[in-house]
Amino acid sequence: KNNAKLRSDPDGLVDAMKDQGFTRPKILLLFPFRNVAHKFIHQVLKIALTGSKKQVSNKKRFEEEYGPGDTEKPNLSKALSYQKTFLGNNDDFFTLGVAFAKNSVKLYTDFYNSDLIVASPLGLRSVVGAPGDKERDFDFLSSIEVLTLFMSDVFLMQNWEHLLLCLEHLNLQPSSPKYTDFSRVKHWALEGHGKNFRQNLVFSSLSSAQVSALFGKECVSHRGLVKVSSHSSKDVLSQVLYPVRQVFSRMRERKDGEGLVDYLTTGRYDYFVDNILPRLRSSDMTSIVIVIPSYYDYVRIRNYFKKENLKFSQLSENSTNKQITNIRRDFAEGNVKYLLTTERFFFFKRYKLRKVEQVVFYECPVYAECYTHYLNMLTEEGALSTLLYNKLDGEKLVRVVGDEQCKQLINSQQSTHVLMSE
Repeated sequence: KNNAKLRSDPDGLVDAMKDQGFTRPKILLLFPFRNVAHKFIHQVLKIALTGSKKQVSNKKRFEEEYGPGDTEKPNLSKALSYQKTFLGNNDDFFTLGVAFAKNSVKLYTDFYNSDLIVASPLGLRSVVGAPGDKERDFDFLSSIEVLTLFMSDVFLMQNWEHLLLCLEHLNLQPSSPKYTDFSRVKHWALEGHGKNFRQNLVFSSLSSAQVSALFGKECVSHRGLVKVSSHSSKDVLSQVLYPVRQVFSRMRERKDGEGLVDYLTTGRYDYFVDNILPRLRSSDMTSIVIVIPSYYDYVRIRNYFKKENLKFSQLSENSTNKQITNIRRDFAEGNVKYLLTTERFFFFKRYKLRKVEQVVFYECPVYAECYTHYLNMLTEEGALSTLLYNKLDGEKLVRVVGDEQCKQLINSQQSTHVLMSE
């Protein structure tokens, strides 16, 4: 509309015609996997093509690269939540430009000629790059007006740093004026207020400190913030199938002057090494699984075990199928006492282990389902589980034990509590 007016009257530019950003892309959608992006693009096309004769370019290529394929079937041996998340193409490295024209919808357009950009954090991170990289580009993110993060909790199971780095490069002043008509750029964009006029939509199946921090830091719209959550007092304890003695051990409180990061990392590490590990070493149990949500903590504990010459095996999301098979067999046969693993291994693999006698959660897991997944492996008589937590873990702990039990665990004078599933 404004383009037509300016073509007929080149000197008639008024403020109302300043309707552009520095670059064309206005919407950025971030997804964890191709299968989710595939479903969303299908919905976009359904809306865009309703009642029109628009053509879709590169649709066949899109189906080949993002679609489920002809042989995709659900893995019925896995939990329903796993099937829903991973059914289809679960590749996490992709970027896709989408452009809307009068008579067509174009897929796989160059970013600077796109209206909509669909990507995973890893895929976008590969384009944005990092300081020192020879080839990097992020000017196409300078005028994003709508940012949407889908399944943000899954980003926690990938690499959260990729997401943060990508978001840091939104709405910056472009390094080159190549794609910019400054006479048409909105005033607030020229003044560097792009982030304050950006609409941000963050979707997550659960609340977490990382998502809340991101929401507070990156979502700085001048119109304010709205957070909608469904509060449930339901716990997962009723999903534990066997009689298990469940120990909840609260670590010490934060000392005066102690940094929060030091408390949550080194403080927990010291508590585990000084209070939990000695009990495990003196225990008669021969098959102990230690679940460590953070990969950083996982590496730290693994290095300590090596230093102490403790006989252990390890399973992470990076383990190969052959390694997983061999380690599961050795553990079931009692060849190693300790098995270190990550919550990401649970999330991406969902393997079951045999002959488990004790499970230790180094930290309350992000997904409460991880807790029941491992407790339901405790089929041996006298089975035991231990979960380490602190007073800041209420957001995660409540999903495991429910509201009332969580309040008691957090506020009680006692630091150790025992629950018995029937």
